Amino acid sequence: MSWTILTQLWRLNRVLREETLPTLEALGLAPTDPWLLAELEHHPYPSLLVHKTQIPPPTISHMLKRLERLGLVKRRLEPQDLRRYRFELTEKGRQALEESRKAMQKALEKRLDRLMDEEKTLLEGILDRLLEGERGEVL
Repeated sequence: MSWTILTQLWRLNRVLREETLPTLEALGLAPTDPWLLAELEHHPYPSLLVHKTQIPPPTISHMLKRLERLGLVKRRLEPQDLRRYRFELTEKGRQALEESRKAMQKALEKRLDRLMDEEKTLLEGILDRLLEGERGEVL
């Protein structure tokens, strides 16, 4: 049963990704970029992004450089430690994140509309429980 569930989650993710790809490409984004931009809102340092996303450091570095070239993020020196820098979303980056979120939400909501409200609530609760850490926090 667990393999079936994993396969279904992977297929759903793939279908959503394929459906939103034209919007993401129009924004100049790769499929994983919206997730990185969203993490940047809360974790501006590359080392934190590596930890939070589990994406290897060289890949994070490459992604950030590409997003910087597109004008979606900007690099700033940390005032307290000039050896360290942080990344921040630009206004263009915030707009791209918002548009990509809307596209992804629309694609998922189209599928969630097949469920009754009670089923949506149940699904959300089940996913929260599956994502709970050992101390009860949602991962």
